[in-house]
Amino acid sequence: MQETRFARLRSLIGPGTTSVGWAEVTIAGLSALIGIAAVHLLTDWVAGAQTAIFMVGSMGATAVLLFAVPHGALSQPWPVFGGHLISAVIGVAAADWIPVPALAAGIAVSGSIAAMQLLRCIHPPGGATALVAAIGGSAVQDLGYGYVLVPVLANTLILFTLAVAANYPFHWRRYPIALAHWDEPPAPPLSSRHLQAAVRDLNVVVDITPAELDAIARRAITHATEDHSPVRLPIGQRYVHAEDGEVVTIHKRLEGDEETHGRGHITLNVVGRQARETDEVE
Repeated sequence: MQETRFARLRSLIGPGTTSVGWAEVTIAGLSALIGIAAVHLLTDWVAGAQTAIFMVGSMGATAVLLFAVPHGALSQPWPVFGGHLISAVIGVAAADWIPVPALAAGIAVSGSIAAMQLLRCIHPPGGATALVAAIGGSAVQDLGYGYVLVPVLANTLILFTLAVAANYPFHWRRYPIALAHWDEPPAPPLSSRHLQAAVRDLNVVVDITPAELDAIARRAITHATEDHSPVRLPIGQRYVHAEDGEVVTIHKRLEGDEETHGRGHITLNVVGRQARETDEVE
């Protein structure tokens, strides 16, 4: 009973994020330290200490995405720049046109969400950028639409440049994802288009790009082909593919009176790598 309750609780809180090694932790941590320090210094110099407190909160969230999840769909350049800049414009406009702070804050965030969805540049920290513009006080409001360029664009450029530089030495985590590359083992025909169609069928938002999803699928297929465990399949028309030098044994086992009806099961088992042999099983 206790184990069942624990399993239920674990399903409710979710599986957690992917486990990473200390190298990944070190790279992300040091990059974020340098990036946020630079962001704070710039914002404090341009708009004062109070604005820096708000702005660093927004950019801190961006730092998590760029340095800890560099291949996430929400971490790519268009979501990062588009999300921040569009949200900054909407936040400034809300502060200018709506005198009630609570309403201005709500309009700024809701408007930025809608705009990011329509323009396909969803970046969660953009909501904070819009909120700072709406309720950041006189120091922010005095900047007017200059807030979009400095500190927002300037800070975004700092983090973006550092993300490119810090991740580049590691080919598996280069940023943007177009610069990354992985070893691609042989696999049945499978394209990013197929994977995107599968995600679309599920009607979910997945924080992963098609390129990385394709790499994961190829790696999973490779592990599956290396698994020598028997596979139990219904008897029928089947196409069995084996790599060069790999022998596949096929065993037929009929159940009950299924022999008269031609039904039953076969077991496929990879027994070793030898010279190619082709056997026809009827």
